[in-house]
Amino acid sequence: MSSEIDAAAYAADTASLSGRIATRVQYVLAGAYFLAVAVALGRAAQLAGRLYLPHQGDEATGTADIWPGVLAAVWLAITFVLSIAPILAGLTALYAIVLLASARLRADRRRWRSLAASTVLSALAFAASLTPQARTLLVWLLD
Repeated sequence: MSSEIDAAAYAADTASLSGRIATRVQYVLAGAYFLAVAVALGRAAQLAGRLYLPHQGDEATGTADIWPGVLAAVWLAITFVLSIAPILAGLTALYAIVLLASARLRADRRRWRSLAASTVLSALAFAASLTPQARTLLVWLLD
């Protein structure tokens, strides 16, 4: 009898741990994506003197060295995040949907709600990356 209770407690702890890890990963990925977008738009606004959506070959940044010197590392990081984070956010959202459907995680309401919120945020990051504006920003960065 004791081993059955221990096995059930272990399974519940494992589901809770998986939910905790998935929640944190989703928050980090979505936050990194939206921060990278903000930094890229901020850099374009700094160069142009106004906030706008930059595009390849535009008049404000077409001939400027956008990421000179040490900022080249920032460019590399932003480009990497804008390319990879939405894909990983979409994959973790799919994994989280499976976790949200599990009965063991539904028993822990607080963990379930935080995982649901992070899943919505990850899905928004993935959906935002599919918009033409996000593609234009990424092409501008790669130019």
